Formats: sequence, structure tokens, C-alpha cells
Amino acid sequence: MREARQWLLALALALLTGAVATGAVPRAAVAAGQTRLETATVQRVEAARERLFEGVIEAVRQSTVSAQTSGRITAIHFDVNDKVQKGALLVEIDDTQQKAALEQARASLKAAQAKLIAARQAFNRISQLFRRGTAPKAQFDQAKAEYEAAQAGVKQAQAALKQAEEQLSYTRVRAPYSGIVTARHVQVGELAAPGKPLMSGFSTDELRAHVALPQRYVPVIRQNGKASVVLDLAGRVRRAVSRMVIFPYSDPQTNTVTVRLYMRDKGKGLFPGMLVKGAFMVEKAKVLAVPEKAVARRGELAGVYRLKGGRIQFIQVRTGRPLGNGLVEVLAGLEEGDVVALDPLRATLALKQQRGADEKAATAHGEAE
Repeated sequence: MREARQWLLALALALLTGAVATGAVPRAAVAAGQTRLETATVQRVEAARERLFEGVIEAVRQSTVSAQTSGRITAIHFDVNDKVQKGALLVEIDDTQQKAALEQARASLKAAQAKLIAARQAFNRISQLFRRGTAPKAQFDQAKAEYEAAQAGVKQAQAALKQAEEQLSYTRVRAPYSGIVTARHVQVGELAAPGKPLMSGFSTDELRAHVALPQRYVPVIRQNGKASVVLDLAGRVRRAVSRMVIFPYSDPQTNTVTVRLYMRDKGKGLFPGMLVKGAFMVEKAKVLAVPEKAVARRGELAGVYRLKGGRIQFIQVRTGRPLGNGLVEVLAGLEEGDVVALDPLRATLALKQQRGADEKAATAHGEAE
């Protein structure tokens, strides 16, 4: 009976050894009894070598709304952190003087129009007399000049009326775009004057990353023109960049050049002031890579199930940035040519079966002795 049990155990170990040894096959392999494992071979691939630099998210549109007319502030309808829609009324300024100026402009326009009518009638009458030869040319020229002056007076009055209407509209300060208020610079009762700041804010419709780039990297980064915005410490959460603007001058105090990174998704879900990193391609190099799905992550630790010498092992690895096409860079823990399981869950089951077989083999060996 003991010999039969030892023979069956030896047969199971032989099947396990033969199954796991096929792990170098890139498509599929069999490990630990009936658990089938798909595998992949660790290879070196050509990838962009990057340099990361600190950056901050900022709004593409951010501005301070200032007063364009004089008057005492009578109402403020929004405060810091409030969301406003385009065209919303932000601040009201006392409009007494502006309304009086508007009424005066309207009266001036009526007077100019009346004067124009009288000048036109006089000019038409003198013109008829002049054609009949009963009016001297000097009288005709004077009537013509008065008529043209009346026309110019109407135009001047119309321009003054338009200016008065515009001055009245300035007493109602409205939001130039939808966004969030970041600062309020005045209080109710203060005197507003042209150029006095009233409110500051920004639009969340489009955000960009502002990165300070050391000037020695500018030529190669300008030549490559490839970058991304990194949102996490591991470098896996990224935003694609659609446009990169490199300033044509350097800060003499920090020896850095400002770079603006415009994201393809316009920074959706981000907010101004958020710390990020700008990742810039500086060269291409051969790096170790494994499929991302082969990496098992347990908190901050990462590892893979390696098949080697007919055995399956859990190996802790240190991963780098995503390389595209489902691959991730391996910085430490593996070597080129290593074979890893693509499904960590099935590999865990295979490892348990392997340990169970090892325990049975140890027990059988002890009983045989």
C-alpha cells in the first residue's frame, strides 16, 4: 500500500514538473495539476526614457474683473468659492449719474435732430432760389454749410447717446464666462472707479499644467515634442498632452523655462493648484517589460508569479511607468528571459497546489524513513 502511494505521488510530481517546465511557451502552459496558466516571457523593448519635473495645474482662463465707471457699490451678489454662470450679475454700482448723463444725451440728440430738420428745409429753399438766380451764391454756401454741420451734430449726439448707454451698462458688472470666484476685492459702500479690481475668478472648462523645466533639457524636449501629465507617484495615472508651449526665455533667478502642457481631455476632473509632474521624453532606450495584467499588487507591494526550473514562485518586483500596449516597465526583480504567469489569481491557485504536493511528498518521505 505504501509503495502504491509513493508511486502515485511521484507521478503527480512528474506531471507538475513537466507542466510548469513548458512556461517558456508564450501562449499557454499547465501548472499544478489541472490549473492551466497562460505565460509570457520578460523581454527588453524600446521605450522612451523620461524625466519628470514638478508642475501645477492652472486654469487657461483666469482674470480679475475691474470697474469701468465711477460710483458707489450698492450690491454684491457672489462671494469667494461661489460658482457663477456666464452673464451672471456680480456687482451693482450706483447709477444715478449715469442715468442723468443718458437723459442729457437723449435730449441733445433730439435737439440735434430738430436743428437738422430746420437746416435741411433752409437748404432746400435756398437751393431752389439759387437755381432760379434769385439768391446769391454766398447765401447758398452758408445754407449748405449749416446743413452739413447739422448732420454732423446728429452723428455726434448719437455717439454721445451710445457712450452714455454704455456707461450705464457698466454699473451692472457681469461674469465674462462661467467659473468660480476666487477673490472679492471690494465691499458694499466702497467707491468704485475705472480700473479698480472687483472680483477674481477662473473657468474650469479647460485646465493646463504649468511646469518649470531646467534650461539644459529644453533643446531635446523641444526636438522630441512628447510629454504627458503624471497624477500619481507611481507614474501610472496620466493625462495625454495635445499641445506643448515652451516659453522662449529663461528665468534668470531659477534658470528654468516655463512649459505649458495642454491636456487632450482639457483637465477634466482636476482643479487649479493641484500638484502634478510633467513627464518629458528625452531619449529612447531598451527596458525590461512585462504585461501589466501579470503584476499582482498588494497594497504598495507588487510582484509576479515566475515559472522557473519546473516550479512556480511569487517574486516581488519594482515596476516603473506604463509603456503602452498593455506593458509596464520592470525596474528590479526580474531578468530578461524569465517566464511569468499572466493570470495572478490562477497562479495563486497553482502555487497552493504546488505547496500541497510538496507537503504530501515530505510526509510520504518521512513515513518511508
